[in-house]
Amino acid sequence: MINTSIRRALVLSSLVLGATTLFSAKAMANTSGSVTLNGTVASTLTLTTTTLSAAGALDLTAPTLRIVQVADLAISTNNEQGYTLTATSGNLAKTGGTPIAYRVTTTADGGTAPAAGGFAVASHTFASSAANALNSNGRDLYIMYTPAALQDPGLYEGIITVTVADNL
Repeated sequence: MINTSIRRALVLSSLVLGATTLFSAKAMANTSGSVTLNGTVASTLTLTTTTLSAAGALDLTAPTLRIVQVADLAISTNNEQGYTLTATSGNLAKTGGTPIAYRVTTTADGGTAPAAGGFAVASHTFASSAANALNSNGRDLYIMYTPAALQDPGLYEGIITVTVADNL
């Protein structure tokens, strides 16, 4: 038979150990937590179009295929996937006159003029694949057109729409 004093000591020890374990488990449950972090980086996508003097002095006098640089484009973005540039083809037109269709394309800044085959599609799209700083990835904008043999006299006008968007 176990001595009553020893039994009381064992029971008391069990209670103390149980309480210690209970308090320790509760104390440990509150010893960690989490902090949610977030931030936003805004897009720095920019497009600057600089119209060249040739755009306002197009030769419309002869039925000859013409390829003319009409603008310099400066594009920059902080998007690591790059950007997509789109330029639309259209018509040089005047009221009562036969429109002169033109097509557009771009080349690397300062590169050579494109051949006629470089104007194969009605609207031109160029996609970069990386971020770039301002003035580090410019494009030259060209048009290709052929006036009619007997083009009505007068002022012909057209607008090229150029857009740029960050790649996803």
